[in-house]
Amino acid sequence: MKPKTNYTKSGDFNIAYQVIGEGSIDILYIPGWVSNIDMMWAEPRLAAFLTRLSLFSRLIIFDKRGTGLSDRSDEYSTMEERMDDINAVLDATNSKKAFLFSHSEGGSVSLLFSLNYPQKTIGVIGFGIFAKRRYSKDYPWAPTDEEREISNKAIEDNWAHGNLDGLKLLVPSLAHDSAFLDWLASYLRSGGSPKAALILHKQSVKIDVTGILGSIKVPTLLLFRKEDLDILVEEGRYLAEHIPNSQLVELNGKDHLFWTGDTYLILAEIEEFVTGIRPNKSEFQSTKQKSSKTGIDLGIVMSENFLYNLKVEEFAKLCGRSLSAFKRDFKNTFNTTPFRWLKAKRLEYAKTLLLESDLNVNQICYESGFKNNSHFIQSFKEKFKFTPNQYKSKSISKIHS
Repeated sequence: MKPKTNYTKSGDFNIAYQVIGEGSIDILYIPGWVSNIDMMWAEPRLAAFLTRLSLFSRLIIFDKRGTGLSDRSDEYSTMEERMDDINAVLDATNSKKAFLFSHSEGGSVSLLFSLNYPQKTIGVIGFGIFAKRRYSKDYPWAPTDEEREISNKAIEDNWAHGNLDGLKLLVPSLAHDSAFLDWLASYLRSGGSPKAALILHKQSVKIDVTGILGSIKVPTLLLFRKEDLDILVEEGRYLAEHIPNSQLVELNGKDHLFWTGDTYLILAEIEEFVTGIRPNKSEFQSTKQKSSKTGIDLGIVMSENFLYNLKVEEFAKLCGRSLSAFKRDFKNTFNTTPFRWLKAKRLEYAKTLLLESDLNVNQICYESGFKNNSHFIQSFKEKFKFTPNQYKSKSISKIHS
């Protein structure tokens, strides 16, 4: 079952986090580009991977500022602000010291944090991470400015509906699995709006930790798939060459996502690095099979994701059901159709925002999951007999009468 989502303050930003497991050693997972900690648990492979980590640790996961369930931002966040977010989550969970497990774009801040806060860092674990994201003669694996402009344009053109061909490059082992690719596209959209995704993508050009690598003192485990097309294994070799006390493990496979493909060796390397004990494969398979049998609660998934602008087919995938099974189970659970339930749920949320927030009607429309302001106002009036502004004025008058 998905763990409880909590919030902590980092400056003026609310940072969403979850804690899984009760181990004596803490692992803080720092995600890549965008994430959504609630939706992670709707993907069985990812849920099984995180569950396995929590069996030998206390696993802490969070959405960085600007993504997922954390507060959004229209501005670039600095590395210092991102380190502040990590500190805020560690403080909120009473974690004195933790392993930092990072993926892709999350790797640079984990390395920088370990240098600035060695007293809080037991070690760094990086899967498919990089030192910089702008081409130079001494780092030729990063994209050129021309290549970056092409990818920026692809995000602008395809984010709303998902560029499945682009996603296939991230996970070749599941390129044939349309259901997984649809979920991945939905997950990325829930992790960041088109504008937020583009801001974060452009921000990565500014990342360059090459100058600090030689000063890192904590043990570092680097995990790279040899045929990863997104972050090349040569980047892992560069990191291993420049970080003292680092260990590079090159794995077979092409997937840039750590939870797809053959995950046994990845989990085994992490567990041995953290605990000093390497699990045997039979133990791992037993845990994996047990995790995969866990059902996905339709009511929980819907109640926690109704604000996202997803199609009914996408909600079905989040709930681990075919469209027909989803509609059948939905009717049995809520005694109505998904469309009517979503509309009613969003309108109730909008009513709450009208009374308890300072947002204007246009802002409330989009915060409540509606796409069109006039449709929102019309739907609100049909349900509550007043327009949003009339309803708010009437409620305020009652309070002061």
